[in-house]
Amino acid sequence: MAADRTLGPNGPPLAYRIDEVTLRLTRHPGNSAFPIRRISISGTGSASLEHDGRLVQFPYATKDLMILLNELYKIRFFDLPVKYTTRYSIFLKEDGIVGTSALRMADAGSTSVCFAVAEYEKCVTYGRDGPLELENIAKRIFADTEGEGLAGER
Repeated sequence: MAADRTLGPNGPPLAYRIDEVTLRLTRHPGNSAFPIRRISISGTGSASLEHDGRLVQFPYATKDLMILLNELYKIRFFDLPVKYTTRYSIFLKEDGIVGTSALRMADAGSTSVCFAVAEYEKCVTYGRDGPLELENIAKRIFADTEGEGLAGER
């Protein structure tokens, strides 16, 4: 029996180099006047922030990236569905049949969190009803990197 090489059937490799890791977050504001915000954090010790149409690059400590990666593993990020942007509900028809309805608002805001290493990539896209644990991580990353990146620009 061969040893497992990945975390589950569709997970990342069990061992990889930190300098091959990239963590990307994108906030799509939906149908609004706010711009798209993007953050890319590399295992090589750098990060970039796209904010108000400007691209700012700054150092990002590997130890801080390791903390973020550990948080993703703790919330079982690699087991999450790829999309959380469709809302499902059920209804009862007159004949006693339960029907399912799916609602997808194309102009609603969403956030994408992507982890990439070597040939592997996992992205999860969610809206306002997305997984709370992932949104909490994303909020903190945006707050920390926007503070760091924009402070370095001054």
